[in-house]
Amino acid sequence: MILKNLFKPIMLGKVEVKNRIALAPMGLGIYNPDGTFPEKIQPFLEACARGGTGLIISQFAKVSKYQPTVAKAFDLLAAYDDRFIPSLSKYASAVHKYNARVFLQIASFGGKLGGSYGPSAIENPLYPSRARELNGEQVKEVIGEFIAAARRAQEAGFDGVELHGAHSYLIGQFMSPYFNRRDDEYGGDFERRMRFPTEILRGIKKTCGKDFPVGLKFSAWEEVPNGIDHELALKIAQRMAAEGIAYLHTQTTAFFPPIAARSKYPTMSPMYLPRNTLLELAERIKRKIKNVPVLASGGIVDPREADKIIADGKADMVVLGRALLADHEWPNKAKEGRRIRPCIRCNVCHYEIAGLGKEGVCSVNPHFLHELEEPLGKVKESKKVAVVGAGPGGIIAALTACQRGHEVTLYEKQNRVGGLLILASAPSFKRDLKALLEYYQAEIRDSRVKLKLNTKATPDTIRRVEPDALIIAVGSPPVRPEIPGIDRDNVITAEEALQNPRRVKGKNVVVIGGGVVGCETALHLARKSKNVVIVELLEKLMPLEENRNNIVVLEELLEKAGVKAYTRSKPVEITSEDVWIITDGDKMQKIPADTTVLAIGRKPDSEFIDALKQSCPESYVIGDSVKEGRIFEAVHDADHTARQI
Repeated sequence: MILKNLFKPIMLGKVEVKNRIALAPMGLGIYNPDGTFPEKIQPFLEACARGGTGLIISQFAKVSKYQPTVAKAFDLLAAYDDRFIPSLSKYASAVHKYNARVFLQIASFGGKLGGSYGPSAIENPLYPSRARELNGEQVKEVIGEFIAAARRAQEAGFDGVELHGAHSYLIGQFMSPYFNRRDDEYGGDFERRMRFPTEILRGIKKTCGKDFPVGLKFSAWEEVPNGIDHELALKIAQRMAAEGIAYLHTQTTAFFPPIAARSKYPTMSPMYLPRNTLLELAERIKRKIKNVPVLASGGIVDPREADKIIADGKADMVVLGRALLADHEWPNKAKEGRRIRPCIRCNVCHYEIAGLGKEGVCSVNPHFLHELEEPLGKVKESKKVAVVGAGPGGIIAALTACQRGHEVTLYEKQNRVGGLLILASAPSFKRDLKALLEYYQAEIRDSRVKLKLNTKATPDTIRRVEPDALIIAVGSPPVRPEIPGIDRDNVITAEEALQNPRRVKGKNVVVIGGGVVGCETALHLARKSKNVVIVELLEKLMPLEENRNNIVVLEELLEKAGVKAYTRSKPVEITSEDVWIITDGDKMQKIPADTTVLAIGRKPDSEFIDALKQSCPESYVIGDSVKEGRIFEAVHDADHTARQI
């Protein structure tokens, strides 16, 4: 893999960055109540810098006393007082240790934080409560706070600052005609709306010097009425370029209402959508602005695609978020042609932080925010370890145990490793999972793990080989409800539908079960020109899936594909041509069905698992063998378990 463009140096103002890769500014769910640098994230920052990232953009650092703290999630990094300079200096030093550049992102939520202020006292779905309008004197005071925060960043050793105007935070609110309804010197027309960010920029340059670079992250699209569109985004970019901005970092506002909403440009694109979802926003601006670097973000995970973005002139740098959580060494591995642990864009990271207010996690990287625990110590005494089941959990367990020095044998009843990941990656819109499957297959191939395919390990098998330790990762079989006709030849499981498309006969398909698996299978079949209907017992589709950012996208794709859904509906009989359901409480309805697909969930085979456990004194049960879960649970459980042996 030859990447001719991604590793060329670039100038951001007077500051040279060694390559075109930046770490996205992300809240990681770890904060100190006093606003100082939380040292728990230092190993992560150092790992990204050591891994070859050229530019680290910090998480949100609040600048203003007008921003109250209302919850743990808002105990942010602070830059509103000189007492924070020593703390900020630790942040900058951690990055500089590995020859990376670091910019402090300075910002204020404005009206998007409940009980806070904004350019206008309006009510809208993005504000938790009605904002308090800043008067003219307060506006100037806040401008001064941004300038002072930049001065502190410079004194702390940061190479520059980034003004955060994206996601319709305070700077973005002033620039947007939707949020800014003022009729004074800071609102009323384009020039007056731009006065707030331009005065901040001018003030920083006057205080910190013209050579201290200031970048702007802004929403080049707002999913709100009369918000920033493509034309206005370009005007904003041109205006800030004329003022001497060091770079333009394009993002979007796609939360309307706040939890999640459909958008042409979703902030956190899930795996159901193509990668590089926000690239168009950067490209539109780059076409017109040649003298200022443009940074592209939004689901960029593949180094070849990133290199092509630069080569094609669509952007000057790529900003990686989730990809660097999955593999901190993404840049070095890309440069050296090594295998990269792929981000699957599952959005578990974002949901845990923004949705639940917890510390950040990564489905495929159990060491994210636990970097100091990552190195695997060699065991004093090597054991013979048997792992049964080569799904994600079994693979990670086998690899981890092997790397620690154990003699590991991995048993798989199929003819290749991957388990349910093979089926889950079958739909064309699951290419990120396909990349993970290929990664795992290659990792096993290049390891010292002894792989036994086409081998169903039974209790007798285990007793015969006499391992010192046994890890059971056999997963769980699909649930088959007691419905008249369930045993007909035209009734198959979702796994069978994905594994063998020929099993899906005829034109009309009914999917019983409207969870994530059922909805994904329905979308896959609809895109194969099938007429698909989902039958779900509960009131809505995907009722157990909490991550609305993923759900709204999948729901929209189902609608576009023509998939119909009956919720609060129960199948009562399956025939060779139809599925009879009871819907709306008591109405019987017949749905044409040449094939019926079951997607009602999975349940561990406790009898078989118990028998396996009895075959070895030191036994561990992980992943779906315990309870149906996600890749996240399988991977983390497997890594933890294999470290105990």
